[in-house]
Amino acid sequence: MADISFTTDSEVTSQATIPEQGKRVPLDLDWLQQNIRCQHRCPAHMDVPGYIRLISQGKYLESYKLMLETNPLPAVCGYICARPCETRCKRGDFDKPVSIDALKRFVTDYIFKNKIAIPSPKIRQRVEKVAIIGAGPAGLSAANNLAGMGYRVTIFEKESVPGGMLMWAIPSYRLPREQIMFDISHIQARGVEIKTNTPIGSPGKTISGLFEEGYKSVFIAAGAQKVRKLGIPGEEGDGVIDCLEFLKNVSLGVMRSMGKKVIVVGGGNVAMDTARTAMRFTQNVGYEHAEMDAARMAIRLGAQEVHVVCLESREEMPAWEHEIEGAQEEGILLNPSKGPKRIIRENNRVVGLETLNVKSVFDSDGRFNPTFIEGSENTMPADTVILAVGQTPDASWLEGRPEIELSPRGTIKIDNETLATTRPGVFAGGDVAYGPRIVIEAVADGKRAATSIDRYIRGKSLPEPEKKVWVTLSDSEFSAREGDYDAIPRQEMQMLPLENRQGTFNIVELGLTEYQAKIESSRCLKCDLTIEVGTNECVLCGRCSMVCPAGALRIVDPSDPPERRSRAGESRLYRPSVSEDGIVIKYTDKCIRCGNCRDCPAHVITMKRVLWKPDEEVNKMLNENEE
Repeated sequence: MADISFTTDSEVTSQATIPEQGKRVPLDLDWLQQNIRCQHRCPAHMDVPGYIRLISQGKYLESYKLMLETNPLPAVCGYICARPCETRCKRGDFDKPVSIDALKRFVTDYIFKNKIAIPSPKIRQRVEKVAIIGAGPAGLSAANNLAGMGYRVTIFEKESVPGGMLMWAIPSYRLPREQIMFDISHIQARGVEIKTNTPIGSPGKTISGLFEEGYKSVFIAAGAQKVRKLGIPGEEGDGVIDCLEFLKNVSLGVMRSMGKKVIVVGGGNVAMDTARTAMRFTQNVGYEHAEMDAARMAIRLGAQEVHVVCLESREEMPAWEHEIEGAQEEGILLNPSKGPKRIIRENNRVVGLETLNVKSVFDSDGRFNPTFIEGSENTMPADTVILAVGQTPDASWLEGRPEIELSPRGTIKIDNETLATTRPGVFAGGDVAYGPRIVIEAVADGKRAATSIDRYIRGKSLPEPEKKVWVTLSDSEFSAREGDYDAIPRQEMQMLPLENRQGTFNIVELGLTEYQAKIESSRCLKCDLTIEVGTNECVLCGRCSMVCPAGALRIVDPSDPPERRSRAGESRLYRPSVSEDGIVIKYTDKCIRCGNCRDCPAHVITMKRVLWKPDEEVNKMLNENEE
């Protein structure tokens, strides 16, 4: 009888049997990391292959509902996500990755523009109340998940509208405000109450007071709202502003003129957007984009000349390449490898920035430690200098509360597994705990916090016990690939013409058309599909290895040493001399899910879908049964 085994990576010695259909069984996280790489890399573990498959079938509402299972902010992420999933897309191994984020945006735009109603979920409500401080991505995500568990959730937001830095620090030409509120409306439909203009830390509203009001737990998601100072002469006074204050004032419509020449200090995304905005107005990734945002905003506000000054070289700039290219396209002037030395003033008015050429940004140990070339001073004229050199949390409202400890970086000290702070019942996540990160990471923090808060309230141990990942194998509808599937080019979004950007905040990236979305979704390699071979019926005919175009299926003799097995199929795909105890080896990292092997004459090869739902209630129940 044939002995059937499978490999899950390129090493023959790493073997694992795919679990049987219909059973909820544990699977090593390593298997997901190696096979469903996009879903594993997404911090929120969105079912990327699942919602792309539904797009290819024209099932846009179903695709949207699937997104909501793991991410309550799909519209926001569709516009500004940093796209970590695309960096691990298997298609990127031989072509450009699938445009995952653009496909997500196509679906959310379709639902929004067609005013398709999303039924409110039926939730069995509990009596316990949970308080959340901050209505940014982490707070909204935690609220969504806790409300889904039945808790009565109240978010306390110090600003006049929810959204956090999504609302204030990301320009509307990148993220329309109605898309933010669209996502938030679905969270509120779960019963979440959002109290705006209600800062915690002010007289009468403290964390201790929240517990006294009957809240069983508190989640701090206050963000990182302080911009770092340069620490150079001339920094204090009129004419020097920080990027977050600038972006917020623009959003509120209270931004004054900044003169004709503006310098934005910083090399990240927020700096770029700030500069572009200021120059464009000719009369907000998460806000990890602060440096680029600042430059682009300056363009929109009527500056005639906007410079970006940064320590990094052009190649080392932390801003995304498409953000840098967009800034240059709109007239931003880049000045890389320059460090600010002093801000020059005359009669207390900014007139310029003196810089030094940078010798190196990091030391030999990779630590941030800039060095400069002596005698390389240069003066750049300026009417306004905008600082966009990174953000830190503002924990001043926690002063006098030593029970919640801070780290040396000024972030709230937490347990990385549970997000618990040093005060029992209080948890923290997002930028206030980790410093500035991307939006989808804040969403993931909110989900983790919700799980920990639920366990805390129910008296379960923290941290959660170590566990496997639970998956279900299901029969999969399979459509044969087009013969030229590997030659289908990545579909790119149309961009607003340059002449139409000046003086407006119209959205620049116009999104995919439905035709483009269908084409782009067909580029997905369907990495959540896997091949099953019947262990008792296989006759070792070798047809599967012959029709596999990627060399993912090979038949070897069990007596062969491992090094010979790894070479099997290099010179010939099938060795007829294999014994009846032969082994079918599957190299999952090579499999392209073409489906050719399914035409097995013995009908023992089937295609299954590995369904991984991290938030499924059954996971919680199964883990508790293990305790």
